[in-house]
Amino acid sequence: MSPPDIPSCAVRLRTEREARLWDIPEMARELRHLAPDLPDIATLARMIRRWEGGQHRPGTRYQLLYARAFGCSYERLFAPASSPEAETGPVTVMSAGEVTRFGTWAEATGVGSATLEYYATSVSRLAHEYLHRPPAPLLSSAADLARDLFDLLQTGHQRLDQRRELYATAAKLCSFMAWAAGDLGQIGAAEAHARTALVLAEQADIPAARALALCVQSKTAFWDGRQRQAAMLARKGFECSPNDTMKVFLALQEADAYQELGNVPQALRAVRDAERARATITRRDDPGGLFSCGMARQGNYTMTVHLRAADVRSAMAAAEQALQAYREGEERAYGTWAQIHIGMAHGCLITRHLEAAHSHLAPVLAEPPERRLAPVVTRVLEIGRFLAQSRYRTDPLARDLRERIDHYRAAAQTTEGQDRD
Repeated sequence: MSPPDIPSCAVRLRTEREARLWDIPEMARELRHLAPDLPDIATLARMIRRWEGGQHRPGTRYQLLYARAFGCSYERLFAPASSPEAETGPVTVMSAGEVTRFGTWAEATGVGSATLEYYATSVSRLAHEYLHRPPAPLLSSAADLARDLFDLLQTGHQRLDQRRELYATAAKLCSFMAWAAGDLGQIGAAEAHARTALVLAEQADIPAARALALCVQSKTAFWDGRQRQAAMLARKGFECSPNDTMKVFLALQEADAYQELGNVPQALRAVRDAERARATITRRDDPGGLFSCGMARQGNYTMTVHLRAADVRSAMAAAEQALQAYREGEERAYGTWAQIHIGMAHGCLITRHLEAAHSHLAPVLAEPPERRLAPVVTRVLEIGRFLAQSRYRTDPLARDLRERIDHYRAAAQTTEGQDRD
């Protein structure tokens, strides 16, 4: 194929790569960084050579990854370019019939309002059921729904407004799957789903979907040991989030990342941001459920920050406010409920009230294995390590509690990992 015959998109791919001083293996590494499930570097390099040579055109997924890698729009890379010959050659006028037929096609759609509502409602239902049901079966249901939705987007025909709505719904669905995968300890899968959620949210250009995707990216980074990145992602989501409880939640995620880093002043500043965001809520949560932040969830995160600051009194007050929210009718999430009691047990141990700590931890340890999410297991194990300190080593009640924690962990092996609600 001679240079003039090379498609314009192939030329753009090579030009953009060379402008960044990337060789082909580096380009392959950049793509694989965005999607670790891609083929190995050598295989990707061969594919890139064929794409840049115009022998093949990248598929839809690779086109989206290229746009992310170069930090530019999909249209800039892959939209067809007009040729000089077309500009200077004879003018050909399309017939009125041809134009009319295309207009009829553009106006038609394979998606109705009922279909759009079905997908949006299904995602909201999953998010609400997650508060009460184990993650594994819901993740399986979400995967089936995602396959249908992705197929509709890739093969169907929709108006632009409908396509935008479908992209936003797909972004929320991927965010849900990222969260559930993380709670099952599958950090790699969670990261892949979260990245895709952000790609789809950017395509939809809807701030709420973008904020949600950044929320799950922050969560995944936190439990992958990248707390600084988790704080940055949460702040980025906070700044683009509309005024719903997701904005509150993102501020609390930032606080959690900073307390894990030991930066108490920044953590307390983020807690205050969450309180201010709570006071300025103007819209309903979407999809809600798992991704809403009620007073119980806010109290749980606030308690953790105060524990890090060695302010046990404030921590226990925040925990009591969280439990009071449940008593007053706020929808209870079993993961958050468990973490509140674990935090209260931690506070009681700090103040040397072992019996009170035991009473807080007992109902958590009695939860069935399918409810022993990775965050809860991780927090319980922290209590076990605390009990192993010298002040509790010989205490019979502490020894009994450590044994119960060992049994709890053994029964939670199928769900254990590094994650949190």
